[in-house]
Amino acid sequence: MSLRLFVLTLLAFLASAQTLPACSIPVFRFALERWSPDLFEVSVFYRGPLNGTDAKCLNQLEDLAVHNGGQVNLEVVRCDLDGRVPADLLALWQSLKDAPLPAVVVRTPRKATGQSIVWQGRLSDPFLDTLATSPARRDVAQRLLQGDAVVWLLVRGTDKQQAARAKAALDSALENLADQIELPPGVGQPGSELRARIPLHLKFSVVELSTDSRAEQALIKLLHGGFAKPPLASDSYLAPVFGRGRVLNVQSAREVDPDSISDLTRYLCGACSCQVKQQNPGFDLLCEMNWEERLYGETSEPSPDTASDSTTDSEPTLIAIPSGHASHASQPTPANLTHTSSAGGHLSLLFALAVLAVMASSIVIAKR
Repeated sequence: MSLRLFVLTLLAFLASAQTLPACSIPVFRFALERWSPDLFEVSVFYRGPLNGTDAKCLNQLEDLAVHNGGQVNLEVVRCDLDGRVPADLLALWQSLKDAPLPAVVVRTPRKATGQSIVWQGRLSDPFLDTLATSPARRDVAQRLLQGDAVVWLLVRGTDKQQAARAKAALDSALENLADQIELPPGVGQPGSELRARIPLHLKFSVVELSTDSRAEQALIKLLHGGFAKPPLASDSYLAPVFGRGRVLNVQSAREVDPDSISDLTRYLCGACSCQVKQQNPGFDLLCEMNWEERLYGETSEPSPDTASDSTTDSEPTLIAIPSGHASHASQPTPANLTHTSSAGGHLSLLFALAVLAVMASSIVIAKR
């Protein structure tokens, strides 16, 4: 192997080393314990002082934001068009074509690929009352906090036969799947400790809702972000939800079958090979929930209003987990997504390889 090829090989390895398996915690549990939901951006455009009603609506919206002590993964940005407005927000306002004020634009979390508009309308629009929560989202969140590995959302369109086929595919795929899946070996051992005291078991459930449900319109618009173009009113679709309300993907009922449902579920039950959230597929839902408190603080009984249109459960398969639970306070912070026990070995290897790469590069340069 030439020195140039050797250097390129090392550099390629270094570039991909961050995705090497570092723990045995399943994807669904790693996401639940360590991945905070991304923040949606809610921009409010107006001119001058707001009247009493609009001011109250805006204050209530701001009170929901996590940075203001609320429990919803959103941030509110005030944009007084009579004052100085950042260039990106000014461009967003101009794209609205002089919409009636005060206007609200809800956008997806910021990513390298940009943001997309989830919804736009008046500050007084009743749609905003269901922006952060709905019966289906409360149901899904409670199930995840009780230990469900994956909660499948089934959105039923007006085509009843298609919806029935999708439900049959789900039931067929999930019926015995928990008995067939083996969790990664070593989960619960040092280096792969579980932080939360929620039982680790393989349980998959289904939450159904209808596209014509008024209470679920915000959730439906969020799920539409998983399509290249919005589905038809007749279409049904499915979405596996895990972690803290994260959707792996959204699939049309016309395209799913038991095998594809099984494959996606198995993926979420496998070892979390890449612990950096943004390098994993999926997107977060807007959801009103204090995940940290429910996972690591005092827990409360699920409220009786969490039932959605209909639900289906599969029987859980309990997994024995060795002792070794560490308290939340002693664990790395959510921002530090690499386990300390495995990180040291990986860093040492990366350092050694980096030194070799530098030495090899020096030899190449010296020979020129």
